[in-house]
Amino acid sequence: EQYGKQDVLVATDCLYISQSVYPLFETANELLEKTGLFLFVNSYPWVCPTEMVLDIATEFGFVSSDDELWYHDDDREKRKNPVHVFRRRKEV
Repeated sequence: EQYGKQDVLVATDCLYISQSVYPLFETANELLEKTGLFLFVNSYPWVCPTEMVLDIATEFGFVSSDDELWYHDDDREKRKNPVHVFRRRKEV
């Protein structure tokens, strides 16, 4: 509360157990502005599968599009370690 809401949050290499996915998005939900971006890299998908991450993100109203995945040049062809760009689902 002291620093207010943030426009951009970055999380990388922070999920070492699957039980930490929910608290990560709970925290992002609290800290992020309604129009903010949450940039996330899951370098350990064998520990926390991407589908699990995406499902929990959806529970908190976040969406990520495959069209917005960012890759380091060395990882682009292998489609390895993408940066997921999460936004809040737009209200209709």
